[in-house]
Amino acid sequence: MRFHLPGFAARAQRRHDDDRAGQARECTLAIASGGALAATAFTQHWALQLPAVVAMAAAFWLLRTVPARRAYSVGVLFTLAWLVPTTYWYYNFMSLGAALGASIGWALLMANLFHLAALREKLGTRLVWPLFALVWLALTWLRLRMPVTEDWWLPHLGYSVWRNSGLVWLGGFGGETVLEAVVLAGGMAVAAAFARRGPRAALAAGAAVIASVIGLNAISQSLPAKPIPPVIALQAMTEGGVDAPATGQDVSDLIDMTREALGGDYPRSTTVVWPENSIPESAQRRVADVAAELRVNIAYHTTEHDVEGVYKKTVIVDGSTGQAVLANYKQHLAPDEELGVSRASRSIVELGDRRVTAYICYDMHYPDVVGRLSGSDVAYVPLNDAAYGYVQKQFHAADIALHAAQADTAVVVASTNGPTMIVNSNGVVTQFLNTSDAGHLRN
Repeated sequence: MRFHLPGFAARAQRRHDDDRAGQARECTLAIASGGALAATAFTQHWALQLPAVVAMAAAFWLLRTVPARRAYSVGVLFTLAWLVPTTYWYYNFMSLGAALGASIGWALLMANLFHLAALREKLGTRLVWPLFALVWLALTWLRLRMPVTEDWWLPHLGYSVWRNSGLVWLGGFGGETVLEAVVLAGGMAVAAAFARRGPRAALAAGAAVIASVIGLNAISQSLPAKPIPPVIALQAMTEGGVDAPATGQDVSDLIDMTREALGGDYPRSTTVVWPENSIPESAQRRVADVAAELRVNIAYHTTEHDVEGVYKKTVIVDGSTGQAVLANYKQHLAPDEELGVSRASRSIVELGDRRVTAYICYDMHYPDVVGRLSGSDVAYVPLNDAAYGYVQKQFHAADIALHAAQADTAVVVASTNGPTMIVNSNGVVTQFLNTSDAGHLRN
């Protein structure tokens, strides 16, 4: 004997099944979109980051289709899929509560943007999408400058595309929010094409967006940039580290590396940048003597003590005189730095025929460094990211390239174990040391 459900019951069951299928699709799209942004942040080649330029299409489609009652849940899946993989390194140096607040907490906060889906009935998708993008950009701008959140180094969309030099150059006209605007616009264009004309149009729109990025990369590579004076950036771990002074052997090793990297024939205007390794006061005369002997400038990291505390600073020694000609202090201390007092400074000096400056590591992450870099032709940066893991090094490199483009200043970075790199004044990375072992770059 066969039993048949009444018509209304069968329709209710179908609606239930369709609803569950719809939920599954929404979850899949949200996770795929956020996961693509996370995955591209880890990649080491510009072409592998191209999917990020269209990855937001799924998020915009969800804003068009997801029921308002499920919008926040879908947003949570998206933000967690993007932010959790890219903030794992917080747990290496933050307290558990701070790490959870900065990663999970921020993801849950950002997911509230998906509540804008409830405005579709009043505003229509054509207005909800740009409104979502504008609120997203405003939140990014604020959290890069608000107390506490400015120190969390929360990922932005630019970290998923920064190896594309054309986008970094474009970001030079407005910083992180411009990079995010490009990624959001790319996703919106693909989603709009899908809504109007279907999958083929979406594929065509995605191809056009990606082709535009590739073309912009080619343009950025050919743009004129400020000449970078002869320079060598050393990469070497030290026994001392950031908070403990470098040992005598550390200094000897860096001097030996300097001699080896210079070789027998080099311009006497060469600047050698040492990694962030806290050269003690007792060794500074030795460094100055080596600079004068070799007739090269040396940029290094050290500390200065007074009644107020310990200030971290970077110094440039002029090889023609053996005298320190510039000192800039570290304004932003990393959350795990136990030693040091913040001090703001902005010194730029004439060295040879170039205006040069120098800053330290963590300062290069903050948007305010653009104002301090501006007006110089080249900046030298001692850096130490040894404690934070792979992805944070990529984020730091991205920030440095972007801020170089914004300031129209070339930047030379010497790190303990990466990223050691040379960036021109358009934000194009011209050289990058693809190893965490000791080595050097030479321009």
